[in-house]
Amino acid sequence: MTELANEGSVIADPSNRFEMSRVANDLRKKREFEKALPLYRELSKDDSDSYSAAGLLRCLRELRLFDQALPLCIPNNRKHLALDWYRNEVIWTLIQGKLQELDESAPLDEVVSAAELILAFEPKGTVAKWSIVRRVLKAAKLRNRWDIVSKWIERVNPDELSTKPMKDERGRDGWCEQAIWHNFRIRSEIEVGDKQQAIVAAQRAIGLFPQQAKFFKRLEALGNFRLGKLVEAELLYGKLSSGGKSDWWILNEHAQVLRDLDKHQEALALMCKAALSNKKLELLVSLFSDIGFLCRKTELKQDARNHLLLCKYVREEQGWSIPQAVSAAVAELHRESSNVAGPLDRDGVLAECQKFWRRTVGAQHDSREPSLKSRGVKRMLKGKLKMGPLERPYCFLLSDTRESYFCRKSDLPQGAIDGVMLHFDAMPSFDKKKNQESWKAVNVRTT
Repeated sequence: MTELANEGSVIADPSNRFEMSRVANDLRKKREFEKALPLYRELSKDDSDSYSAAGLLRCLRELRLFDQALPLCIPNNRKHLALDWYRNEVIWTLIQGKLQELDESAPLDEVVSAAELILAFEPKGTVAKWSIVRRVLKAAKLRNRWDIVSKWIERVNPDELSTKPMKDERGRDGWCEQAIWHNFRIRSEIEVGDKQQAIVAAQRAIGLFPQQAKFFKRLEALGNFRLGKLVEAELLYGKLSSGGKSDWWILNEHAQVLRDLDKHQEALALMCKAALSNKKLELLVSLFSDIGFLCRKTELKQDARNHLLLCKYVREEQGWSIPQAVSAAVAELHRESSNVAGPLDRDGVLAECQKFWRRTVGAQHDSREPSLKSRGVKRMLKGKLKMGPLERPYCFLLSDTRESYFCRKSDLPQGAIDGVMLHFDAMPSFDKKKNQESWKAVNVRTT
């Protein structure tokens, strides 16, 4: 009888259920599911045998035969659900064969509906419940539905989750389940809850999960940013984005803080550094629009148009909608620059944007050099003209980063008056009166 079972055949004498069940169970415990499957099929014909029904589901699930397994999850005999093993197999079959099979394009309502269906079976184990909840959290995060994240995160007690780091594809220690829970919880608090409480929770998480300290420090910075505590946020982001290579999204958030502090040149430099650090254009569409609108604000109209066009082209390639603000700005910039030839396709626009990124990052790097000898020329600056006394042959340009640039009035464009905004480059100089290095504005122009 055992020999027949090992060959994957149905036992010749189906009336001997005890022996058939014994062999099927032995094969299942040895993980020989293909051989156990036909035995469980025969055994489960008895609608009163919940144990065999559970064994059948287990084999189908392990063999990933979900097209056969899923219809069995709603049994004709509801008594099967009284058996914990059977109910557990139903739960994991629905998790693996239904919930986890939904890809990122699946509507959020469909993910939530599938999760609610499984939770209705009242999974007792934290592992199963967390698998269900986490799938909803990921789908909601992808769509920025932090209200749903805030609601669903409460369905799992974090103290019951593992603190053992999971291994990545290279075998390195990564996040643990408990750290993931706290990350979702804190971010949802920042977006739709108590931001000050989120900051405190992020500070606590830094100590609890030192391997992920960078991510929780970022949440602390983001919480301060959302509260309008720009100075505190800038200090925190400064620590995160200084030193070695920084993630593009941290650079971008830091740049947004600098922008709101009216440090436009520094913000542009960080945005451009972020753009250069990631080649996946579809991830950077919001960054492109941020650069575009900041360029527009600083009167860099050609560069503004290029970046907003790049945002538009990438969104069209991905089949995404174009924000009305982007479309309106592109149309207006086209009208304002109708006499200036520009690139006509995505590749041409991308090439121009990449030139701007490298040029802007290079200019910012040059401006931070400590010695006069090593400092290069600053380009593409903008500042307000302070004429001073009429009899004085020199004036100053005050940039939006609050730096002062010496300028000879003879170098000003014709008709320039006090308070006008001018574009200029700057070259290293030396203030003999103050005995310190300084900058001299050159190539001063109105556009």
